[in-house]
Amino acid sequence: MLPYYEEHVTLMWAPTAVALAAVVLAGPVLAPGIFLASFLINVGVEPELPGPAALIAAGNTFAPVAAGMLLVRTRDFRPQLDRLRDALSYLEFGVIGAGSFTATIGVLVLCAFGAAPWSHYWTVWMAWFGGEVAGLLIAGPLVLTWLSTPDTVEWERASVVEKTVLAALTVLFLAVVLGVGKEMVSLPYGFGVVSLWILLRTGLRESTLAIAVVSGTLVVGTALGVGPFVAASPRTGMLSLWMFLAAIGGANIVVAGLVAERERALSHQSLLVAELDHRVKNTLASVLGLAERSRNGSADLDSFFDRFVGRVRAMSRTHEGLSRSKWQPMQLAEIVSTTLEPFKAAGHNQLVVSGDDTTIAAPRVAPFTMILHELATNAAKHGAWSREGGRVSVEWSLGEDGDLRFHWRERGVAGGAATLVPGEGLRLIEGLAGYELGGRATPELHAEGFDCTLYLPDL
Repeated sequence: MLPYYEEHVTLMWAPTAVALAAVVLAGPVLAPGIFLASFLINVGVEPELPGPAALIAAGNTFAPVAAGMLLVRTRDFRPQLDRLRDALSYLEFGVIGAGSFTATIGVLVLCAFGAAPWSHYWTVWMAWFGGEVAGLLIAGPLVLTWLSTPDTVEWERASVVEKTVLAALTVLFLAVVLGVGKEMVSLPYGFGVVSLWILLRTGLRESTLAIAVVSGTLVVGTALGVGPFVAASPRTGMLSLWMFLAAIGGANIVVAGLVAERERALSHQSLLVAELDHRVKNTLASVLGLAERSRNGSADLDSFFDRFVGRVRAMSRTHEGLSRSKWQPMQLAEIVSTTLEPFKAAGHNQLVVSGDDTTIAAPRVAPFTMILHELATNAAKHGAWSREGGRVSVEWSLGEDGDLRFHWRERGVAGGAATLVPGEGLRLIEGLAGYELGGRATPELHAEGFDCTLYLPDL
């Protein structure tokens, strides 16, 4: 009912948009169905020309299939259109790419078989391309968003009352435009304000539905001779209608991408603030626990200060390492090097380190570091590093079950005692290994020196 050039070309064409959306959602397996539908449409227009209808159908099939596959495989395209990059990719591959390809093939076939003169090639091409653009901007986003799973990111949505008001405004707008639109050709563009309100308060799915309802109503009204786009010249009216569809459809898809990215960023920010709050509380609780443990084993204030400050500094170095690794699993070798570096700088450099390429999950780094710090502190005050010639070796390996076996060995400690009397430091090590890391620690004092073996699962 709205042909722009002969009966072959219109400025309002949605099937390519539906085909492209279908390929994005279901894959190229739908290509035979797209070809058959396109062939039946075109052969229905020109029953005596099945050959050209088949060629046009081939172009109408190849374009959406190729564009859909390029979007999915090269652009990591999300059919929800909730990122600006998705909106721009859709405009690039879908609207411009698929639209221009189908127009080029279709118009070449029409001119080659005499349905249109070659002198009219660019006129027909622009009309064909314009029809594809209108459909891809209005129908494509509608199908993509409503047939795909919405993003889990939620923000403040409109209430039922507000949605009812928005629906009523849309219906009232259509009634006014169809009733008095002939005197006010620019009136339909006022729907841009309503569609923006719908987008911001309900989301892209609802805004594409509202725009599709308004656009479809205006297209049908124009075909029936009702509304603001019924002009003295049918072509002039259709061109004005096309400009409205392209403007409101293009603006909606781009603004929707920006709005969705903003809402996702705000949601991510809220999660980060909650995570930061959780980690600060845990850190403060750890500091309080360190203060209590440091007090239990201290004879005076100076002893307490040395113990407490050393442990807090060890915790600080742990957080620095985790920050550098962006709170991802850390290499065990890096943890050992960072924790023991202050002791080497203090002259305790008789140290041998070896082990497998192993990582420790971020939540377990802090308790493991505290164990290592306690072992090193004990070696510096009472063990191998407190005597001339004393040395420490650190080794670790992964067992067949995936558990970590970490060995701390001190040699050169004179006079090995037969009985090990656990002090506050060893009790801290055993507590951290058992309760924080779900493993166990086995300290031993013998004639050659001091050993401590940690058995730690699931690090």
